Amino acid sequence: MKNRLWFGAIALGIAGCGEMIVIEPDPNSRYYMPPVGTVVRVIEELTVPPGWARVFLQRGEAVSYGHMDMYYPSCNFELFTVDERPQLIKPGSFTIVHVARRDEEVAGVRPIQYASRWLLADNGMDSGGPSMIMRTVRMKLESEEQPGMYMLTCRGGLDDPPDAREISINEMRAALGDKAAILLPGEH
Repeated sequence: MKNRLWFGAIALGIAGCGEMIVIEPDPNSRYYMPPVGTVVRVIEELTVPPGWARVFLQRGEAVSYGHMDMYYPSCNFELFTVDERPQLIKPGSFTIVHVARRDEEVAGVRPIQYASRWLLADNGMDSGGPSMIMRTVRMKLESEEQPGMYMLTCRGGLDDPPDAREISINEMRAALGDKAAILLPGEH
């Protein structure tokens, strides 16, 4: 009898360690992810800079990684290859064939500094605590016309782990602006 109780307690403990997956049917919820089969349409030609495989979009504009506001939602298209010359993503349609949610840890963020007449301090003292994160949705893309396209990744703003939020479809669309569109099933 004791062995059964221990086995039951261990089984419950292990089951509690599993990742909770939220399946949300409402596209207005920030927990909703575009389903497989969703179409991503590039409307305006995008240029991937030399030495990169990604082009970043934020507030509807292409931005360099160094000029991106890490605290605001953004997306990036990613190609399979890096080239020393600019690469073009031409207007066209891509089908989402896989979707995954991930957390991206970001190290080396400059701390916010506070100043007063008596003190200069910052809140970035390394306490050995968790890194700041961005919650992301990674969408693997396929297209017969542009087989070099790998994925579209969209991320919420950078924040401490308990405060980081998932990015909603509306925030993804705002990041892409008029350059690209996410067309959920029934919208194309």
